[in-house]
Amino acid sequence: MKIQHLRFLAAVVEYGGVIKAAERLHLSQPSVSAGLKALEQTLGRPLFDRSIPANRPLRLTPAGRRFYRHAREILRQCDVARADFLGEAEELRRIRVGVLNTLPHEAIAALVQAVAKQAPNVRLEVWEASPERVAGWLAQARIDFGWTNVSDLAANARVLWREPLVAVVAPDHPLAQTSGPISVRDLGAYPFVHRSTCELDAVGRAQLKAAGVTLRVTVRAEREELAFRLIRNGTGMTLAPRSLVPDDLVAVPVSGLGVARTIGLEWREGLDPMLPGLLADAMEEVVSLMPVSAETGRQSKRAG
Repeated sequence: MKIQHLRFLAAVVEYGGVIKAAERLHLSQPSVSAGLKALEQTLGRPLFDRSIPANRPLRLTPAGRRFYRHAREILRQCDVARADFLGEAEELRRIRVGVLNTLPHEAIAALVQAVAKQAPNVRLEVWEASPERVAGWLAQARIDFGWTNVSDLAANARVLWREPLVAVVAPDHPLAQTSGPISVRDLGAYPFVHRSTCELDAVGRAQLKAAGVTLRVTVRAEREELAFRLIRNGTGMTLAPRSLVPDDLVAVPVSGLGVARTIGLEWREGLDPMLPGLLADAMEEVVSLMPVSAETGRQSKRAG
């Protein structure tokens, strides 16, 4: 088993396919493909599920996912050994991460702890801001990573989870007593607290309009804690990503509102190829704590 082939595997997973991986590694596509084939022959079974359409990103098999985690650790140890040989192991390395200001505080704190545990020679700096500011910082190379809204088509990005917008109400609200999803039309029947960071995009607004729904906005809140405090006090309801719903409020799925946000890790051009893997490994522990949608294999949150 060759270390180079493990690097090929890591690059293909990180960049979503052989073509992009070859570009990033400055190698030919046949060279990367041949390396992956040789690795699979050594292992005796496929690493990737090749039954998916050719125009979709490659997807690891269950066994492939387990092996990939080991491969990342092997590569990390190789890099640490090389740094130690060159006398660089004690040198602190700074990583600056722009973090979406609507991510749960617990998740951000967990990331800091995970990086400190897994990479003690790395100093993590966290800058919290709106998605627009995080994107701007990334474009200006003021930060190394953005933990923010990402697109599946982004070149330097890795999707961590997807989560729908849900209605958020107090436990004694009439909608909290439903056993299943509410209708999108129910959103217009109660006072609405508008969060300034609301993820309701143009598609979502079009869905509300098509259903004949006009939100009865009674409060426009800049702060998340104010919006949720008002809902606790019975002022009304709001829409929010499922992971942001406090434990003492109720998250109710909304039928007919197909809006979700995609959260991931995005990194700037020219970054050391080792760093995305390092931070992504730390985030695995964080994501396991997230009450996100079933698409990531985790349990969804519903209080009450």
